[in-house]
Amino acid sequence: MRIFFLFLIILPHLLKSQRSGLEVGITEGTTMYVGDLSGKLSEYSTKDLGFTGGIFLRNNFNEHFGFRFATQLAQIKGDELKRKVPNARGLNFYNNLKQIYLLGEWRILNIPLAKEKIIISPFIAAGGTFQLSEPYYNDLTYGNIPLRKLGTEGQGITGYPDFYKATVFSLPVGAGISVSIKRRLTITAEIIGNRVFGDYIDDVSSAPVVMNDLLANPRGSSLALNAYISNPILYPSPSATPYSRGGPAVDWYYLVQLTIGYRIKDSGSSRFGGKGGTPCPTF
Repeated sequence: MRIFFLFLIILPHLLKSQRSGLEVGITEGTTMYVGDLSGKLSEYSTKDLGFTGGIFLRNNFNEHFGFRFATQLAQIKGDELKRKVPNARGLNFYNNLKQIYLLGEWRILNIPLAKEKIIISPFIAAGGTFQLSEPYYNDLTYGNIPLRKLGTEGQGITGYPDFYKATVFSLPVGAGISVSIKRRLTITAEIIGNRVFGDYIDDVSSAPVVMNDLLANPRGSSLALNAYISNPILYPSPSATPYSRGGPAVDWYYLVQLTIGYRIKDSGSSRFGGKGGTPCPTF
């Protein structure tokens, strides 16, 4: 909700300050998580696909360059039991990432069709994303369990790191194809990969954990949920042997999505806000 209000605060300033073509629109699509709980690509299950949706503002400086500012919800998830080759440990998570991002867009080529009423533009994009992250564990008995303050890797226990923060930053890079119709409507298909800086959007890292420490500092409703979720195979057997729940994998998530934008302001007669007609295909 705070991200949405921030979007509303920034939007009027962007509308006032820009002179070229402005679009507002919606985004919908699916997500794919790649990290400690996703396993190998050959083991990936379509059941771990999430969803995404949001609203955006796009400003086109000219026929090639522009930027997009958006607020978006992206649900990512992973379940070791849903892999094509299930992991008996059975860890799972889901995370409804609330995010805002700014993307610079470069339309590499503009191809006019139907007497310039339709323009097809392949593009690449890159920028920055700020997220609010709250991973959850789904249990048949206890329902959806918030993980950030549970301490599945000893967070909050003496000798272990403190609880990780809810704020996360990532670098998005992507590519796609946009289709402009009569200078007003723009439909875009794209894939955007987000490289996450931080290892806890899935609550799993490579940090060493000792089961005895979790059992001695139980957290949860009616049992030591921090120990149970940390390692369901080992729980509740005492052990002083350190183990790691994850590995050195860097967390990524991908947005595969469609956007529909409507032009609300136009500073010129060309497709992207310049003067004159739409240019021929250019590099």
